[in-house]
Amino acid sequence: MKVAVQVATAWHKGGGPDQAEVPLGIVATIALAGLVEGAGGPAEKVRSASPAGFIDDARRIWGTSLARRPDLALWVRPLLGWLFAELSEPARQRIKHVADAALEAGQLDLTATERRFDCDLLGPLLGALRSRNAMKVNAQMYTPGDVARALTAVARGDLKAGQSFCDDTVGTGGIFRTAATIVCNRGLDPAEMLWFGADVDELAVACAAVNSLLWGLGPRVVLYVGDVLAHPNWPDEALRRRATFLEQIDSLKPGIQALAFLRRL
Repeated sequence: MKVAVQVATAWHKGGGPDQAEVPLGIVATIALAGLVEGAGGPAEKVRSASPAGFIDDARRIWGTSLARRPDLALWVRPLLGWLFAELSEPARQRIKHVADAALEAGQLDLTATERRFDCDLLGPLLGALRSRNAMKVNAQMYTPGDVARALTAVARGDLKAGQSFCDDTVGTGGIFRTAATIVCNRGLDPAEMLWFGADVDELAVACAAVNSLLWGLGPRVVLYVGDVLAHPNWPDEALRRRATFLEQIDSLKPGIQALAFLRRL
């Protein structure tokens, strides 16, 4: 919560449009950099980078990450618009100020260490960035860790490799995280499971996609943005969308990365 509050405060002090997706994307960028380089690597790079340099580094980090996991590009796109936008100098400075605030608040102690398996930073950050009216309209409430653990423990009986886990109000993935902990405690690998998650909020789903990397859920994560009551067969639709998206990427010239593909959409 400390990191979420300080990042949200830094963003709102910068003035301009709210655009919660931008600070979420900044924090997600730092999380992915820490995942690759550890806590020490990205810290100095972010602090020493100019505003334009930080954005260039962010493009590189996302390009590398999505080249490895192109399927996630389908869901994280809402967090990446600032990488493609024509930004003014004040906008670039605002972005860099938020990145510095995230480091100062201790983000890398959470997302670049083993502690990342024990927390969801993006969920509280999304809540902190949203106005009260937006929260009321979307009826969002992110499940606290202790509640998620209790719900998940009750819901899961015997676990076997290859089983699916489904959450049709996935939010930023809090119940996924606690389920993955239970899977690990029972001697299994979360990457051997199949994870289905849906939510009406595309930003929450984008955060769940990033969290799936931080929590080691593996390549069999299938997410869906939409009303599950109106589309009860959403897992099948989500699988179709994922397959179609991957076919589109495969049909492009060799070597193109998912980030470049998203820029063309």
